[in-house]
Amino acid sequence: MERFTDFSAFVKVYIAACDCLRQEEDLYRLILEVAQDLQKCGVAWTEIAPSFTFYAERFGGMAATLGIIAKAAEVAEKETGVGIGLVLSVERQLGVDGALELAHLARRGTKEWKICGRNAVVGFGLHGPEEGFPPALFQEAFDVACGDGVIASLPHAGEIAPGPGEGPKSVLDSAILLKATRIAHGVLAANNIEVLKVLRDSNICLDICVTSNYLLNVVSSRKDHPLPHFLKEGVKCTINSDDPLLFGCDIFSEFELCRRELNMNDDLLADCAKASFEYSRAPISLKLKGLNGIDDWLSF
Repeated sequence: MERFTDFSAFVKVYIAACDCLRQEEDLYRLILEVAQDLQKCGVAWTEIAPSFTFYAERFGGMAATLGIIAKAAEVAEKETGVGIGLVLSVERQLGVDGALELAHLARRGTKEWKICGRNAVVGFGLHGPEEGFPPALFQEAFDVACGDGVIASLPHAGEIAPGPGEGPKSVLDSAILLKATRIAHGVLAANNIEVLKVLRDSNICLDICVTSNYLLNVVSSRKDHPLPHFLKEGVKCTINSDDPLLFGCDIFSEFELCRRELNMNDDLLADCAKASFEYSRAPISLKLKGLNGIDDWLSF
């Protein structure tokens, strides 16, 4: 698959895909097909981060769109058996005011919308181009959304530096200022001793996306990805597909890639799979079932 020339090229394609969502049934179909694809890969729980700020106006606004997505997620969960939680994510380029609006909506999302009896909204994220939009700009929004711990802080950071040489600082600020429990990517902090220590000591997990990082030119090659280095340094990591539609991968292929290209053995792959349950917002019973299943696989 051809690599994107830069992050803005990826964003343009992403927004073009969002433009295809025109009717309510489109949202139901989208969520269902995501769940079906994950079911085929054996996924038990997923935390979907729909960037609905790009299309909410077509569905009656942000709150109305979130309500539709929550209902669609419940239908998809019941049909596939894949547990679903929603992550509301700020698009950096839409500004601080937009972030605060979304933070307040996230708070509403823990009360007004449910998926199979659970809170629909489980996380609050930070997406979009990092350049010119460091985590500090969004600290207030994250305090509003995640201050009481009901909603997890799940920002992207350390993928594309906010400024020259600021990749590690982006990860550090996400850990300290945004009080992240998981950070998507974090790759640009791989060789920073201070940041590695903070991630380790604060028990913060990195959601790693090898194919995505390669196609967005974050790493020079798949074999050069620092996932094994993070694990060696004691940083917990999960393995993810990021945007399968745009990157041409899925969870199976990413685990296979990590085994083939990064020489990760069963124990390391199992550690990453376990982290995906341990650091998730899945129900306790589902976590325990998943963790026991991984142990059974290892002992087979």
